[in-house]
Amino acid sequence: MQANATRVSIDLPEGTVTAEFHPDTGRLRILERDVLRVELFPPHSWFTVASVAGNSRWGTRAREADLYLVLESYVMQRFGMSALKKDVPRARWSAPEPRGYGLREERRVR
Repeated sequence: MQANATRVSIDLPEGTVTAEFHPDTGRLRILERDVLRVELFPPHSWFTVASVAGNSRWGTRAREADLYLVLESYVMQRFGMSALKKDVPRARWSAPEPRGYGLREERRVR
């Protein structure tokens, strides 16, 4: 009995990019406009999913949310962040700075 592949897609101006994971073999494939670009087998396919979905409890069977993270990572590496049309987050320190660690304060040694 062969299990169905889990598939996710992202539509880009250049065409559709799809990731599919076959749970029966552990094979991970990434296709651009139906052309195979990446094909990985275990354990490399598992490492790829774990590297972007490390906090997930997917085991050796990637879920759609995990595959979407893999696909987003691939698209950003191949086409750049602007391909996903997301704002680039800016690093900000939102909590108050701990006392004694400010750049303007002088630290006295007793």
